[in-house]
Amino acid sequence: MRAASSAACLVALLVAPIFISALPVDYFYGEDQQQQQQEPNIDEVEENRLDFDQQQKESIGLFAPSKPIGQVSGLAINSNGHIVAFHRSGRVWDEKSFNSDETFNKDLGPINNKTIAIVDRDQKTVDEFGEGLFYMPHGLTIDSNGDYWVTDVGSHQVHKIDAKTQKIVMSLGEKLVPGEDDKHFCKPTDVAVAKNGHIFVADGYCNSRILKFDSKGNLMAQINAAQEDGQPSEFAIPHSLSLIEDMNIVCVADRENQRVQCFSAGLSEGDRTLPTGIPITSATDIGRVFAIREREHYLIGVTGTSDDVEAQMFSIDMSTGKTETFAKGLREAHALAVAADGVMFVSQLEPSRILEVRLL
Repeated sequence: MRAASSAACLVALLVAPIFISALPVDYFYGEDQQQQQQEPNIDEVEENRLDFDQQQKESIGLFAPSKPIGQVSGLAINSNGHIVAFHRSGRVWDEKSFNSDETFNKDLGPINNKTIAIVDRDQKTVDEFGEGLFYMPHGLTIDSNGDYWVTDVGSHQVHKIDAKTQKIVMSLGEKLVPGEDDKHFCKPTDVAVAKNGHIFVADGYCNSRILKFDSKGNLMAQINAAQEDGQPSEFAIPHSLSLIEDMNIVCVADRENQRVQCFSAGLSEGDRTLPTGIPITSATDIGRVFAIREREHYLIGVTGTSDDVEAQMFSIDMSTGKTETFAKGLREAHALAVAADGVMFVSQLEPSRILEVRLL
């Protein structure tokens, strides 16, 4: 995708980030520009009101599947260009969902309704499945074979779902048992899968760690937060992952530390390859990053509101380091997917909906 032509850069809003790479890493620079509002391009009925300022650089509309779905915690684009939504049906995450020891409230049981919806670009729901499988849906990705990978913070597991049979064919973690060893997770947030079968898991809410497994589910490595002057030494809810395979990089949305850190993914072979987890680059003080996804070397992200930075989206050109910010004030965003044509789909939890974002 291509970023908008007008330069709106985070340097005017944020503390200058620290970088640790020979890659192009001048992520946050440029000149301020005054932004002007434009009218929303969807009907302004109360339940669909876009309660944030749209700028001249983007067009934001409502993407409403033809069949109702619940809160969308994960989004992806399949090989047909369809939007795949991992949602919670009628379930919400509240104070009754988990016990004090992080175990899920077993009285709730699995969600009996379908939790995965496949929707074409005309907003028609073309397929649904996933009933009786998940407790509290969270992350979603699609691998190079078209199979689905999801994280369930309720069962503390990561699942691989065969796209043809729509059945779980592999699970990591012990069902409904939280833990911190290499056989257990505690509320895992996201997953990324390489073409060679390597699996990266953000074990986010309790353990705040990144684990790498081989295709059979054997632990290969743990990625620890990069040590940077003036920055926290550990992750604090790594909420999203983005794997950029041809650059051999995995990026981590370190939500509560308000930063993105990128590391060597350890995918290349040969004597000169970097091992997994070597710090490559980072961007700090960018707001509470909920989701990141990459398309054609552009890293797209959505942030939540923090004390210093308003909720917004950003685009980083990983080849040049240039950045854009847009969709300022887009609150409660949780998941993100980027289509081949550069159109971005963002889910909000409250109000529960999917937005379609286009850069002009």
